[in-house]
Amino acid sequence: MFDFKKMTSPFTFQIAVQTASADLSIRRSVGIFGAVGLLIFQLAACTVGPDYQKPSAPVIASLAREPLGALQTTRSDEISADWWTAYGSPRINLLVAQALQHNPNVDAGLANLRVAQEIVNAQRGLFFPQVQAGYAATRQNSGSVLAPPLNSGSTLFNLHTAQLNVGFVPDLFGGNRRQVESLQASASGQQYQLEAFKITLASNVVAAAIAERFLSQQIELTQDAIRVAGEQLKHLKGLSVAGYSSGMDVAQQQVAYVQTLALLPPLQKQIEQTRNLLAVLCGQLPSQQLPGGVLNEIHAPAALPTVLPSSLVERRPDVQAAQEQLHASHAQIGVATANMLPQLSLSASLVYNNNSLAGLLSNTSKSWGLLGGLTQPLFDGGALSARKRGAIAGAAAARAQYQSVVLVAFQNVADTLYALESDGRSLDATREVELATQQLLGHTQRQFEQGYSSRLVLLAAQQSLLQSQLSKIASQAAYLGDTVALYQSLGGGWHTSVAPVAAVDSLTEKP
Repeated sequence: MFDFKKMTSPFTFQIAVQTASADLSIRRSVGIFGAVGLLIFQLAACTVGPDYQKPSAPVIASLAREPLGALQTTRSDEISADWWTAYGSPRINLLVAQALQHNPNVDAGLANLRVAQEIVNAQRGLFFPQVQAGYAATRQNSGSVLAPPLNSGSTLFNLHTAQLNVGFVPDLFGGNRRQVESLQASASGQQYQLEAFKITLASNVVAAAIAERFLSQQIELTQDAIRVAGEQLKHLKGLSVAGYSSGMDVAQQQVAYVQTLALLPPLQKQIEQTRNLLAVLCGQLPSQQLPGGVLNEIHAPAALPTVLPSSLVERRPDVQAAQEQLHASHAQIGVATANMLPQLSLSASLVYNNNSLAGLLSNTSKSWGLLGGLTQPLFDGGALSARKRGAIAGAAAARAQYQSVVLVAFQNVADTLYALESDGRSLDATREVELATQQLLGHTQRQFEQGYSSRLVLLAAQQSLLQSQLSKIASQAAYLGDTVALYQSLGGGWHTSVAPVAAVDSLTEKP
C-alpha cells in the first residue's frame, strides 16, 4: 500500500481530448465553443449513399379473381382495435385481454423492442463528444542508473495522475447518420413484429375459444346420438326376442351404436387440448382455470371487414416490418460508402504537472499539445468495396423478401375470402338439411302418436336430426374460423386509418 503521508513527489493532473478514427487522428484542444462548433460542422456535413424510397403498393382492382357476393359490395365501419368484441362474447373478451397482458411472448417482444431502441440511442451517442475520467496513483523508484525523472533529483517518488478524455469523430460523410437510420428502421421493424404477434395471438385465442364452444356442442349432440342409438339397439333386441326382428338387424344396430360411441373420445380429447392451448396463450398453466366462467354464445360479426387492395400493405404489420427491414438494409449502403471516403479526427491534451496541490493549476505547470490528420484508404485488398457490394446485394435481397411478404399478404386475404364464400354456402346447405330433418321428425312424431309409425322409425328420425345438427355445428365453426382469419389477414385493428369494409350477414341471421 502507498504511504500517502510521506508523499513528496509531484501530483500530475492531465486533461486530454482525443478522437479515434479508423486510420489516423488529429489532436486539438476542445472547449465549450469548440464542441459546439464541431456539432454545427457535423450537422452541415453531407450524407452519402442512396436515399430510401418507400415501395409503392401493388396496383390491382380486386383482392380476388372474381366478385364474391356480399363480401365485395357493401362498406361498413373501420376495424376497431378490439375487433374480437364483434363476436359478442364476454368470455372471448376476457381471454384476449388476459393473453395480451400475460402471454410471455408479448413480454419478450417488448423487451426486444427496448433492446432495439437502446441500440439506436447508443449509436446516436457517437454524434456527441465522448467524455471519460480516470485517476491513477503509483509509487516508483528509478534507481541510480537512470536519470531521475524529477527536477528534484529524487529517485523515490509518488505520482498521481488525474485525466479527463474527451473524444469526438465528425460525421463528415454521414456514415454514422446512415447507421442510425438503419438501426431506427430495425427498431421500427421490431415494433411492427410485436404488433403482428399481438394480432396473431388475439386471433389464436378467438379461434380456440370458438373451437371450444363448438366442440362442447358437438360433445352434447354426440352424447344424445349415443343415447338414441342405445335406445334403437335396446328396442331391436326386444323385437328380436319377440320374433319381430332378425339377428342381422340387431347386429347392424350394434355396429351403428359402437360407431357412434367411438365419436365421443376424440371430441373430448380435442376440447381438453383446446383448453390447454387457451391456458398457455393466456400465460398460465394448463391446470389452472380459464377466465370468463362458463361457455357463452358466440355470434358472427354483423359486418365483416375488407380493404382496398392499395391500402392492404399499410394495414398489415408484417408487411410494414418487412418494409422497415428493406429500409435498414438500404441504409447500410450509405454506411459502406462512407467507410470508403476520407476520415477526419481531432484531439488535444492539456496537462498540469506540479509537486504540490497548491500550485497544480498555475500557468507554469501547464503544458498542451495539438494533433490533427486526415486519412483516405488507398489499398485494403478490396475489403471496403466488397462490403459495399455486399450491402447492395443485401438491399436487393430485402426488397425481394418484402415483395414475397406482400404477395403472401394478398394470398392470405384471397384465401380467406374464397373460404368464406365456400363455407358460407356449406353452412346454408347444412341449415337446409337440418330444417328438412326437423320437418321429417315432426311428421314421424305425429305418425307415431297416431299409431302409423313404429318407435324404431321415430328413433331413426331423431338420429338423422342429430347428425344434421352435428354437420351444421361443424359448418358454423368453419365459417366463424374464416371470419377470424379475415380479421387477421387484414391486419387486425392495430392501424388507425379508416379502410373500406364490406358487410356480410351475421351467422345467426344468415338464411
